[in-house]
Amino acid sequence: MSQTQGGRKGVKIRPRSLGFGMRYRENLMILLDTIHPNIKQALIERMGPAREEFRQANPLEYMVVDFDDVQYFLKASSETFTIYCSMLNFDKYENFGVKQLLEEKYNKYDIAVSMTKQLQHDASYDFSLTFDLSTDYGSENEAVCDSLARVKYTVLSAPFFDYFEAVRAGNAPEVRRIPYRASESIYIKKGKEDQIIVVFSVTFDEKKDWSIAEVFLREFSDVRREPSLQNAPVASFSRNPPGELDGVKVEEGEDVIYISFVLFKKHWDGPKAEQSIGAVLMFRNYLHYHVKASKTFMHMRMRKTVDSLMGTLNRAKTSAEAAVEKKTWSGRSLN
Repeated sequence: MSQTQGGRKGVKIRPRSLGFGMRYRENLMILLDTIHPNIKQALIERMGPAREEFRQANPLEYMVVDFDDVQYFLKASSETFTIYCSMLNFDKYENFGVKQLLEEKYNKYDIAVSMTKQLQHDASYDFSLTFDLSTDYGSENEAVCDSLARVKYTVLSAPFFDYFEAVRAGNAPEVRRIPYRASESIYIKKGKEDQIIVVFSVTFDEKKDWSIAEVFLREFSDVRREPSLQNAPVASFSRNPPGELDGVKVEEGEDVIYISFVLFKKHWDGPKAEQSIGAVLMFRNYLHYHVKASKTFMHMRMRKTVDSLMGTLNRAKTSAEAAVEKKTWSGRSLN
């Protein structure tokens, strides 16, 4: 059995706004992809009638992990492919219609959804997706692969879609908590008029990480000053729980901050809802990714500066100093 860590490929973006107001520039900012590259590659290699010979020669049992404590087990024979998935607090998502969402998303492709817990190599998985590899999806082949490779985001989006529907029906709960990580949560609350507020509790294990993140987050807060980005969601952050979470039990501590986004109706009601949810769910990992990338860049710059200074010092040595003869106290030469 093989295992791979969740190293996700980044996608370089040309200058444009990506829904949350930040402008991404090629070679400067990277937007993490919602598609897991390892899952997509395994699917592409095996899907369709033309890949039958490859499937027979290459059965698959493959463990893959992802951000947010998500674990997959990929199992493929010459006929079928099954994706087993384990997620933290998955039972909470079952209350928000995740089964119906998965069936709506995948049954149209003849992909069977099982919500039964199953064991694979002594690890427990919460649900699975199974389909026939000989099915010819034609021009939709890559779309099916992409949809399966972003199954994590499909599950995590269930509480959002359910809450949006409750807001439209006028019976939304006061606050909805999504405990998607061991020590962090996402909170959704109905705001004024047609606004929906999404709050992240984010933990930083090192204080210097917070110092870098603070600079990064200020850009999110200030970006709406640009005329072209006036329609972007309002972003803010604080070391204390925001007023919207008064009376709600939240994660607390010196290493916890709270990041809030205000979604307007055009963001959550209509065709942009799925894109908005994807941007929200990606944000926490996006933030930590760039904090770590910034630290790496600074370390590289420091090492480069030290190397440059050492080179300068070495060049300052004179040839006479290098040729000095060393002797003992009695005058005996040591050379």
